[in-house]
Amino acid sequence: MHGILPADDIDYINDTPTIQEYKKLKRVMKIMTNFYVGGSATKLQQAEFFEEELKKVTTDQAMIEAQLNSMKKFPIHPKRREYEEELQEENDKLALLKKKFSTKSDEYRKLYVWSNGIVEVTKWLEAGLDDYCVNHLKMDLGFEVTPNEQLSKEKYSAFKEGLDEITYNLQESQDFFSASLDGRLRQYHRMEKDIIEAQIESVKTFPEDNPRRAHILAELEQDLEYVSKNMVEDPSAMAKRVRMLEMHSDFFKVLRWYRDKMKALGDEYGIVDTDKRTEEEKIKSAMSTQVEFMTNFTPENTPELEELKKLNLLH
Repeated sequence: MHGILPADDIDYINDTPTIQEYKKLKRVMKIMTNFYVGGSATKLQQAEFFEEELKKVTTDQAMIEAQLNSMKKFPIHPKRREYEEELQEENDKLALLKKKFSTKSDEYRKLYVWSNGIVEVTKWLEAGLDDYCVNHLKMDLGFEVTPNEQLSKEKYSAFKEGLDEITYNLQESQDFFSASLDGRLRQYHRMEKDIIEAQIESVKTFPEDNPRRAHILAELEQDLEYVSKNMVEDPSAMAKRVRMLEMHSDFFKVLRWYRDKMKALGDEYGIVDTDKRTEEEKIKSAMSTQVEFMTNFTPENTPELEELKKLNLLH
């Protein structure tokens, strides 16, 4: 989408929405729910990948242990000592891999559990829209809706917290896509590339027959290849980032409406919000270290930045 915004873009939603605004809420909530369902599925795949890798390493370590135990009945033969040294060296490398895969599998499994909670919130918001509009706002949608059971204080707090988390998570994502279009992500990757290249140059000053030199250079060159690929900014990737930013903008407008409604429900139920942090503090707590660091860079006057200003997609 470029240039003029489409007629059904969400600019503002009234406290009691019009029929057209109600339809926009339904449309965007369906997109948002599918967005988080897809994200949850991806996190599960990532968790299962690292769990499988962890299982392979654990099996390899068990095999090494079996080999070592099989040689214990023999005297300290030179060949036994040679095998034991080789196996111990291999086991040490596997221990490092095991730690890496264990950390990653745990990280993605926790993200999957968190994501499932977010999906539950978005589905609840989507499913409760008709009830809220018809039974709370007394809108005439042309059909009746059986009122949902009043939320308990615990359930209300859980859904409200989930709604807040979605908002701050989207803020972090929006900041990332903004940085990817205004040049700050490119600056971030350029610095990352410089850091890797500096290490490569320093390691190359050591003898070529040094085992660690070969091992570390291989890892650093792999990192360099990865960051170099991330620095490629083809038109299709840039267009996708613009679309993601546009979609996030719609999500924000809908979430703002829902957060207002949650506050109204809380007032109706007599529930007081005990979280005294400011919005800025909440947003910052949700930021990744990457996005937070990119705030140190200055946006460039890229063509994409000028277009985003026209589309009112930047703060």
